[in-house]
Amino acid sequence: MWEWVSENSGLVQAAIAAVTAGVWIIYLHVIVSGLRRQRRTEILIHLGGARDLSARILVSNLGFEPIYILEIILTVWTAGGERMSSVADRTEIARDQHQTPREATLQGPMKSGESVDIGSVQNLLDRAKHSSFDTIDVTDVREVEITVAALTAADNQVAAASRKFLMQQGDQDICLRPRNLHATQIRSHWRRRQIEAQLKELL
Repeated sequence: MWEWVSENSGLVQAAIAAVTAGVWIIYLHVIVSGLRRQRRTEILIHLGGARDLSARILVSNLGFEPIYILEIILTVWTAGGERMSSVADRTEIARDQHQTPREATLQGPMKSGESVDIGSVQNLLDRAKHSSFDTIDVTDVREVEITVAALTAADNQVAAASRKFLMQQGDQDICLRPRNLHATQIRSHWRRRQIEAQLKELL
């Protein structure tokens, strides 16, 4: 065996070099994948409390990096079609009750692991009415979608997540039923461009 190795030393060295290169490529892939996961945003949108219009909407940053909430969009569907409005500003709180400018809006930075209560479903609908939904009756709303758009230092594109809720008329009140178990992370280039276009419409 040693004679064969000695006679084919060039081939053996080439094989060892190839194996070494393959190991390094695997290590590099693992490192790059880990860095991508760390930089990837993960925005959670979930209900707290009751399942009626008083339910609180909580937004959490589960990514490793801080984000800046740029906008919160409420989209509703009725028999008359689809409507969209910004609900980032806390219009339900009078200006003279704001102790700090930060209390006037939900726009702002959020650290990794932090959560923010963006208001009840009723609050969001009232903000939308204040903005552009003045002709919509809550009882006519069939479905709502909450989209959170954010910016990160790691990416020059808008990061976003959305979640839909069915609104069903119960015996005494409107009941909310999530369409899915968790928020849908908007990662495709086309959908992110679409969110950016929606944000421009809301300016």
